[in-house]
Amino acid sequence: MMEFFEHVDINQRIAFLAAIAYLARVDGEFDQDEKEFFVDLAKLYMLSKDAAKEAIRARSEEEVLELVKRIEDPGLALVLIREMFYLGYEDGDLSDSEILFISKVGLTLNIPIEKMEQISSWVIRGIEWEEEGADIFSDYTSENSDLSDEDLDGFDF
Repeated sequence: MMEFFEHVDINQRIAFLAAIAYLARVDGEFDQDEKEFFVDLAKLYMLSKDAAKEAIRARSEEEVLELVKRIEDPGLALVLIREMFYLGYEDGDLSDSEILFISKVGLTLNIPIEKMEQISSWVIRGIEWEEEGADIFSDYTSENSDLSDEDLDGFDF
């Protein structure tokens, strides 16, 4: 997936993360989980510290929607909607203000409402699947695994 973002120019990446940062603030809070999510995305999208600071700075909704217009790649537009839904659902509650902003971004990017609904449903199923997996495997510990991460680093795979 990282290769995809190598071909996306810096202005589109900043616009992408500016929309994520705005969404993180839209409910009035920018909590630790949202900050960590943003830092992970900034790393994934290969932004320098200065570019990440530019992306995260507070903006008005109008400024963010204007920035979003820079996103020309349809794949990146869909990934943005996916990441926005993921962030919105991450705290277990997608607020009306978050839904409204995601919808505005999607419409700005010419993404049909039906496609946004598909993405939203898919994200919910993915989060449920991750939570179910965590429950299933939470009690499992391997008694046969004597190898540490450091030991595995010594293997030439």
